[in-house]
Amino acid sequence: MKIKNNGAGFIINIIIGIALIGGALFFAWSKSAVILSFNSAKRLYDKGYYFTSASKHNEDSLYAVAVHDIIDTGYGSSNGDSEVYTLRSDDGVYFLEANPTNKKIKSMLEVFDKYAKDENNEGKEAPVDYLVVEVKQDTYNQLPTIADEIDPDRTYRANGTLYDTFYLSNTSLTTETVFAVGGTILLFVIGIGFIIAAVNRKSANSENYERLCALDERLRDNLGELDNISDYVDKSLGAYVYKDFLILNTKFGLDMYNLNNLIWLYHRITKHKMYLVITVGTDFSLQINLYENGKLTEHNVKISNKKSAESSIEALVSYIAIHYPNALAGFSPEAREAYKEFKLSHK
Repeated sequence: MKIKNNGAGFIINIIIGIALIGGALFFAWSKSAVILSFNSAKRLYDKGYYFTSASKHNEDSLYAVAVHDIIDTGYGSSNGDSEVYTLRSDDGVYFLEANPTNKKIKSMLEVFDKYAKDENNEGKEAPVDYLVVEVKQDTYNQLPTIADEIDPDRTYRANGTLYDTFYLSNTSLTTETVFAVGGTILLFVIGIGFIIAAVNRKSANSENYERLCALDERLRDNLGELDNISDYVDKSLGAYVYKDFLILNTKFGLDMYNLNNLIWLYHRITKHKMYLVITVGTDFSLQINLYENGKLTEHNVKISNKKSAESSIEALVSYIAIHYPNALAGFSPEAREAYKEFKLSHK
């Protein structure tokens, strides 16, 4: 018998960790334009993510649009939260929906109005600004009414320089940036966490293996001898009691605990649910609380995720309760209260 967690379990965790880190890098690459724009419409535009009329059906995408002029049409919502503007961009005139109190919109209106009124603007470079926008379809067919006032003979609509079937909505890169950066960091951290957990678990396995061999040198390179010399054996769990130590050799790791220091032992059931309703997995573990060297330590040790293991774990707890009567065994309100009192008296 070997340490069960040192082989496939270790490799699987490392592979998962590397895959998550790879996923983080790929996700960052796919969102690089947003991340590297640093929430700037100008940078997004310079990277080629600019809006043209060919993008009018891409409602799930964000674009930067170069603004060469912007005019308030006088149309908007009754509550004043939304206003419709005409926006002259690189390849035509679009309708823009935006909040009139937006500082960027107010600033642009002032700049372009000032430029238009400047009688000495000849030879001066015309102002250009940039906005982040998303495409919205004119589902209520309101834009043609506004367009009729601007283009009564439909000249501009006929030659494709005025569009009245969709509009641009002013938005921000903030949410998209937070999602891109946050998603990248989250995947990366989880990946690193898997690798660190695998390495730490392997290190703990080696440490506990040496402790076990120090307990009985016959077990070195021969853990199977536990089946013959232990006072309690459950091969299905990988659980042994030998020389007052609880030894657990499961797919989750090699652990050993001095039962002479045991204060409270009980088993726990953790159900993993999908959509808060459907149980997709169940973990069975032991809660092992010890008092060693003047310190109280609490360990939740996963044993199995098989339903059939529950009765075996209960049998193990019963065995320990009988042979170590000074410890609390099993979960009950009385045991919880007794443990709470022990903690208060051993601070």
